[in-house]
Amino acid sequence: MTELFPSRLPDLGPAQPHLSARAAGWLRHIYRKATTTDDWSEDGNPASWWDQKSQEPLLSFPRFDLSESSYAIGVMADQTPAWREVYAEILDGLVERHITYWAAVDWLTQFGHDPRRAHYPQQWIDDYIPERLVGAYDTPGWVANGIAPHGLQPDPIGADGNLFFKGWLNLIQSMHAYVTGEDKWGNPFLVAGVGRTRFEWTQHRMVDLLASQWTEHPLGPHCENTKIWPYCLSAAGLGLKLYDSIFDQSSHSVFDRWLAETKQRFYSIDDTTGCLKGVVFYHDPVIDHTQWQPPLGALPVCFYLAPRSRSSPNIFTMRRSARLVGTTRRSRSWPGLNHADLPWP
Repeated sequence: MTELFPSRLPDLGPAQPHLSARAAGWLRHIYRKATTTDDWSEDGNPASWWDQKSQEPLLSFPRFDLSESSYAIGVMADQTPAWREVYAEILDGLVERHITYWAAVDWLTQFGHDPRRAHYPQQWIDDYIPERLVGAYDTPGWVANGIAPHGLQPDPIGADGNLFFKGWLNLIQSMHAYVTGEDKWGNPFLVAGVGRTRFEWTQHRMVDLLASQWTEHPLGPHCENTKIWPYCLSAAGLGLKLYDSIFDQSSHSVFDRWLAETKQRFYSIDDTTGCLKGVVFYHDPVIDHTQWQPPLGALPVCFYLAPRSRSSPNIFTMRRSARLVGTTRRSRSWPGLNHADLPWP
């Protein structure tokens, strides 16, 4: 039997589109993960190779492994389009898991305020919690389904908050449509809700809702209840851009308006040098608190912004990013990264 992704690839030469041995090895691994049956329902558990530990408390949920695993698939599909069926099978496995109980487990289990918040580790307090509210404020990563202003909302897509769930789901579904040329997720599917409920959605209805919520809240919809994140909104914006490119729509206009609205508010610029001094980590409009982080925090936002304008002379390239990452995390400014280097519209 021919191995799907042989460990030793033939040398095709630089002129032929191909994947490196390292890339093919990663593809073999994600194919196995996506196609090996496991149970993401209320009665099961994801296989152990789906990450539920990294970057606690922010990203230690298995759905983030789904979205982070999807990006390379679109690039690889452009490089080796003859393997489209393989890429489609992987993306199906990612999307099908993203509408399950374990994908939305935070929204479906974290009700009210975090009972641990008086006992957070000191690092969480230093990095995430407003100083005046230590012991009385929920850490990022605790979604607080049920608190004001929205109350308990059982549908993780239909909720006023939970932007990061639907934003990344649309991005992966759009990737599937891009790779396959099929509108599979434009057909009705069921998403797991609170108390074993199920809610019917299509990708197109979800995008309409996301654009409507974003229009209603120009600073951006909430991820965890009461928290607005430039990072998550940038990913959601990229998903809308890809969706519009495929389906000839204009939902992405809400992101352009958001970027113009927050360009000065979410980025602190040194008036003399034009360099970044700080970037908003999250903003809580309910208590009017903005949590800042060092300039290096702009890097993940730029990765989502850059594909929106490939021809821009100010695209934040991977090579430049790698060079600038050498700046210390706690530095007060970021030498070499000028405000103009961010890929604004």
